[in-house]
Amino acid sequence: MMTSNSTFAGVHFSYGRKPFTLALLDDDLDLIMHPKCDMEEVSALLSEPDSVTVCVTANSSFRSAKSANTNSMFYEQLEQLSFRPYPAKNETRQWFKVNADESFATLLQKKLLSRRTLEGRIQRALVLHDQGLQINDPMEFFEEITRYRLIQGILPLENLYTSKELDALVAAYAAWLTVHRPGQFIIQGEFILPSQE
Repeated sequence: MMTSNSTFAGVHFSYGRKPFTLALLDDDLDLIMHPKCDMEEVSALLSEPDSVTVCVTANSSFRSAKSANTNSMFYEQLEQLSFRPYPAKNETRQWFKVNADESFATLLQKKLLSRRTLEGRIQRALVLHDQGLQINDPMEFFEEITRYRLIQGILPLENLYTSKELDALVAAYAAWLTVHRPGQFIIQGEFILPSQE
């Protein structure tokens, strides 16, 4: 159940039976939920709050015509749920796109490590944590590592967000910025690029 006045949703497209990774933030940057969703579930979650800003990661890759079709259907669903492209004056349900890698690179202002690596995932999580998102502290990962665990190849990866989850989180953060820090992003067509203060 949503308890905040506004909800900020980051959506990452993928493929498979539940192709959406969804991150929902409230006004205080608390993570409300972070599920893997199908179209019906994501529609239900986005239709519940009165005020929602949705940000979709545009760097999601489509591996098939079915994936591209899901993408198209999602935008149609947003329209049916009364979402309007940002900026829409006096609208409480808006959407836009963001490039997750560009957003992370802008927020970091240093070299962005590959999303495919462990250190790249930790780096992205640290960027979000430093921005104030109430997410797992990525540095706690290192507290769980012991000599024995390393030798056995047992790493506490369940405590780290996946690259898809991180993309959805940075998208949700971009959505939050449009309401709470309007001076901290740049509009480039239908894309938003977060920026440092």
